[in-house]
Amino acid sequence: MILVTGGAGFIGSALVWGFNEADIEDILLVDRLGTGSKWKNLCKRRYYDFLHKDELPSFLDAAGSGTQRGPAKKTFEMVFHIGACSSTTEVDADYLVENNFRYSQMLWQYCADRGIPFVYASSAATYGSGEAGFSDDPARLDSLKPINMYGYSKKMFDSWVLRQSKKPPFWAGLKFFNVYGPNEFHKGAQASVPFHLWSQINEQGRVKLFKSYREEIAHGEQQRDFIYVKDVVDVMLHLYRSHKKKSCESGIYNLGTGKARTWVDLAQACFVGAEKGKAKIDFIEMPDSLKKQYQYFTEADMRRFRQKTGFSQKFTTLEDGIADYYSRYLATDDPHL
Repeated sequence: MILVTGGAGFIGSALVWGFNEADIEDILLVDRLGTGSKWKNLCKRRYYDFLHKDELPSFLDAAGSGTQRGPAKKTFEMVFHIGACSSTTEVDADYLVENNFRYSQMLWQYCADRGIPFVYASSAATYGSGEAGFSDDPARLDSLKPINMYGYSKKMFDSWVLRQSKKPPFWAGLKFFNVYGPNEFHKGAQASVPFHLWSQINEQGRVKLFKSYREEIAHGEQQRDFIYVKDVVDVMLHLYRSHKKKSCESGIYNLGTGKARTWVDLAQACFVGAEKGKAKIDFIEMPDSLKKQYQYFTEADMRRFRQKTGFSQKFTTLEDGIADYYSRYLATDDPHL
């Protein structure tokens, strides 16, 4: 059985879609559905059972003591820990430490004790403003300075992992860059910019982008590394398959396309994807609360990832990813994977 935390969320449910496409459905999903629409990400998915995230620690304790019930007495083939508080504006540091750090420690130790391969979600937010670059060389981890508590909670766990002497037989931390695509619809303000631009294009015929506050960077020339969620899934499926052959090395890796694109590029791709022609852009003021947390440039250095994991597949271009997202999902009656 495969364990996927955050299994109803954006990337987690997309991963379950990827497994289902490969005819794999012996999956235990762990998440908190709450009162929002996240449950819709599961309607077409096939899986063995579902646990609330708060039930998982006691469930694992019971499994270790031989008193496990619920999802039978199955052992886990691999654990994908995708669940976390992913809000970059969350200010409750204690909550982030408990949810993103302590919970991750619990799962790591469970996998290390039982020899279970473990893949977890880190974040490009660990790089902060990018002043130390975007190399995933573990020797450079201590030099990173996150600019929000979310990023720091992820760096806390990355740093803790590297200090551990007892590890799972295979493990990987994936520093997700700007992921977009289907199944992010429940995220509200935290959903990707391509998702929000779809609504703006169709409702107003124009899009709003933040102004630049650096003289050397024109409005709209801020850059991000945008990666399509299907590519993220392909990477995780590659790790699932290749670790069995011992053809990939454990480590903390970047996960982006390796090519930064401007907000203007993104806006134009979105207008073309929505079949609306040339982009029409209004540049607006950035809220003061974001100005000190804003990244003007992100670009994943993917060389180490490709060398260590053997992943050779090309990533989807921004234009092709947006076209697929818009035409096959957002423009349909059922936009979910």
